[in-house]
Amino acid sequence: MYRILPSIFTVGNLFCGFLAISYILDGRYVPATWLIVLGAALDTMDGRIARFIGNDSKFGIEFDSLADVCTFGIAPALMVYRESLNSGWGVAIAFAFLLCGALRLARYNLLSHEDERGELFLGLPIPAAAVALSQYVVFTKDAWQPSHDGSVAVFFVLLLSGLMVSRVEYDSMPNFRATTLWGRFKQVYFVSAVALILHPSTSKGFFFPLVVLYLLTGIYRWVAGIFRDQVTQHA
Repeated sequence: MYRILPSIFTVGNLFCGFLAISYILDGRYVPATWLIVLGAALDTMDGRIARFIGNDSKFGIEFDSLADVCTFGIAPALMVYRESLNSGWGVAIAFAFLLCGALRLARYNLLSHEDERGELFLGLPIPAAAVALSQYVVFTKDAWQPSHDGSVAVFFVLLLSGLMVSRVEYDSMPNFRATTLWGRFKQVYFVSAVALILHPSTSKGFFFPLVVLYLLTGIYRWVAGIFRDQVTQHA
């Protein structure tokens, strides 16, 4: 019975995506955004539980990716299209996010089947990209309203799309046993993010900048890596 537990979390992730899409169609972006965050949490749990019980199957990996396309691909792309890119060319920009997310998942599955996963993600994970994009929509709508919202949205969508299919490396969840300075920083970052999620009324002006900080860590690592020869394993 316990072997189906990871799939139950995957079903929960898929349901979050479906419900988020229904909220987006009604123009209710805030609850849709938090459903995407919840889906990301469930997506993290299903993989960890599968590895913990030794049931990290090929079926589970493929099922998880199909759910991810819905929750982290279609939902945020539809949200930013309806809010900021509601035009003919906006369809192509929003679709680029969905396409790059699907490519990112395909590459992750390939590395998983070849047992080449490591401590760092190769390319921005699609759940992180989805959270960043959906939080951007809420942030610009409620806390910061740029005068050129369409242009900023295009830049941000294309940036996230490019990062997903790039070779930029990103950290996974922190190891709470780590004692290094970088390990401590990741612990503080993770706890701060969880605290903001638990108090969404105070997160409108802070959660999105925290997500941007995560995006910048990968870009910084990539720029720093240009100046040194470093070989790593990826997920």
